Amino acid sequence: MSRISTTRLKPGMKVERTVYGPRGEILVSSGSILTPPFINKLAEYEVPFVYINDGKQQGTFKRYKSPAARLPKIEGKDLIAKETRGAAIKQVKNILLETKESGRLVIDPQSVYSTVNQFTGEIMSSRDLMFNLVDLRQQDDYTFAHSVNVCVLAMMTGITLGYDSKKLATLGVGALLHDLGKVKIPDEILNKPGRLTREEFSIIKMHTVYGYELIRDSKSMDSLHAIMAYQHHESCDGSGYPAGIKTEKFHDFSQIISIVDKFDALTADRVYRKPFAPCEAYEMCAASGNYLFKDYIVRAFLNNIAAYPTGSIVELNSGYIGVVIDTPKGFSMFPRLRLLYGPDRRQLPVQEEISLLDKEDQFVIRMLPTEEVNSLSEND
Repeated sequence: MSRISTTRLKPGMKVERTVYGPRGEILVSSGSILTPPFINKLAEYEVPFVYINDGKQQGTFKRYKSPAARLPKIEGKDLIAKETRGAAIKQVKNILLETKESGRLVIDPQSVYSTVNQFTGEIMSSRDLMFNLVDLRQQDDYTFAHSVNVCVLAMMTGITLGYDSKKLATLGVGALLHDLGKVKIPDEILNKPGRLTREEFSIIKMHTVYGYELIRDSKSMDSLHAIMAYQHHESCDGSGYPAGIKTEKFHDFSQIISIVDKFDALTADRVYRKPFAPCEAYEMCAASGNYLFKDYIVRAFLNNIAAYPTGSIVELNSGYIGVVIDTPKGFSMFPRLRLLYGPDRRQLPVQEEISLLDKEDQFVIRMLPTEEVNSLSEND
């Protein structure tokens, strides 16, 4: 599977992941063979990229094969079913869009709690799995899908911390609503492709206050949900916003949402910058313990993150290159690999599988970018 810019799509390519529009509608379904009308539709909606199947395609259109097709296709299991995730994204969209239109929080609390409880059940049934980044965030629906990712990661962290079902539900709903205040930020600032001016950033920062006010005034939500919306950009050292509070006033739920929000934002593909690799975002978050967030919260969060997601092509300090098969729970930096290439960049005749937990003298030094992966395949 390769992530292809919409501008480089060709008829005959097969879509690997369903592409959603700004209101949760399906633009192109998984398994579809791209035609010129499909490609025009994606361009019309300004979809930045599409996940494409790398194998040969059947049909009346020109067959397409990426150089990366020669590499083994290994995908991690998502903790949340695609249907559950898609329905949650649509639910968040409806809440935010209706709130934006009416100027007040429009929400069915029972429905939102039902979504969070479903998340809890699916996460608990897969407790031995690590979070492998699932990037369903398109440019136009970033806020909505981002809120769902933050919810899933926050609840995984809460489970690691031993929270009971009531705490998990409160945390999960707060995570879904944490960016609610963005409905009051002008679109031209919220979606600006370049660096914000000081004045524009001051306006952006107000979304924490707006979210707090919308939730507080609704009377249908817990006051803690409002606090989470207000504090999700604060830091233990007082450098955050909007109030610059410190550890003693920074609620644990807010800290969980804050670090999760930071990780998901860093790994997002935005119009104004390329995403950080999950391993880079992992290291940035790891450095924030006992500084921006309480250390035990940081450790609980990172306990669930695969720094090198399943399917990633990585290089070891020994020069060998392999594909990540999976990552043992709690050992984020020590994935299990299938070795593909030797230090000479020649394909290995036998693809040995190793666990870095058992190899004290070997470790990952980097993830290979798509361009380098393709050049490796071309040399096979």
